[in-house]
Amino acid sequence: MDNDLLTQKPKTTSQEMKKLTYFQALAKSWKAGFQTVDFSVKIILTLGILIIGATQFPSYLNHIQKRPGVALEDLVLNALPSMDVSVPIFTVLYSILIFSLIQSLKKAEVFLLYAITYVCVTIFRMVTITLVPLDAPAGLINLADPFAEAAVYGTASPVTKDLFFSGHTATMVLIWIIIEGRIAKILAGITCILIAFFLLLQHVHYTADVIAAFAFTVASYELAKVIKKWHWIPFSAVMLTLFALLLTVFRHAAVMYP
Repeated sequence: MDNDLLTQKPKTTSQEMKKLTYFQALAKSWKAGFQTVDFSVKIILTLGILIIGATQFPSYLNHIQKRPGVALEDLVLNALPSMDVSVPIFTVLYSILIFSLIQSLKKAEVFLLYAITYVCVTIFRMVTITLVPLDAPAGLINLADPFAEAAVYGTASPVTKDLFFSGHTATMVLIWIIIEGRIAKILAGITCILIAFFLLLQHVHYTADVIAAFAFTVASYELAKVIKKWHWIPFSAVMLTLFALLLTVFRHAAVMYP
């Protein structure tokens, strides 16, 4: 027993963790995660759903763009002039998004929660877009977002009917929730409100789209926290059910608006 105690590696304390470089902490966290079946299944399944879902977004949005919708009377938009603020939106959003991803990658469990929440947000959003057909707001100025055009829309042609609820606002709310550090949290909160205002200023979304994004993202985060705690078997069952729902939504759009 004495020999065993002498040869045991001491546990890493919080102070020692602070001394690790970013990449050392990242490697340690992910190595520990992949040593368990639970984490391995959850992260692989979650990222798999995100990747497969992303390949279907361009086709889905193309179908949605063909359908008729309802134009809402929006008092807030009526009071705001139309201005092109694409550059500030793109610059601010993706700068803080990259920072939050780099920060969350350092802690595998935090990144997993980030990814699960994003899956939930995406499914909520695809369902609500399908159920709430809207036409673009009056005075809309197309949002220039090279990343979204390449990774989500799959085309440089404007997509204007993916409205309820706002994906850009939802992304910012998720960043604000996940990001760590008092100053970073405050900056993310300010940026979140700023992006929401910019989207309205450019008349890219209705006010309801932006407000709903806050509610649906918080709900997605709370749902993700619950699901993440489950054993990997019920977790997988729920995630695959949600994925089946997402594929059903994609299929519905393809059939209804070919």
